[in-house]
Amino acid sequence: MKMLTSVALSIVVSLVSSSAMAERPDFSKTAAARADYDFSKNVSAAEQPNNIQRISSRHDFSKTLAATSAYDFSKNPKPTMNLRTNPSTQHDFSKTNTAKESAM
Repeated sequence: MKMLTSVALSIVVSLVSSSAMAERPDFSKTAAARADYDFSKNVSAAEQPNNIQRISSRHDFSKTLAATSAYDFSKNPKPTMNLRTNPSTQHDFSKTNTAKESAM
């Protein structure tokens, strides 16, 4: 019985909230809703010019500074080596504050 009540309540809440939250556009206020609107003057999709410019996904590296013959790669800054020590995977929990307090 509780399951049936729960399902029924969730359905009612979802229906009421979705209809209350949804904005219903008022098409009566649009220009096409007027009685004198001439639909024959609409431009069809076939008549519209297709002016979509394709943007190349390839970059022209010949226009970069490094592509010029005068570019000197030996003047590039040398990378610095960062030495890092990896921490130990084992931890001594006997040295923690909690272990010290529980031993007292």
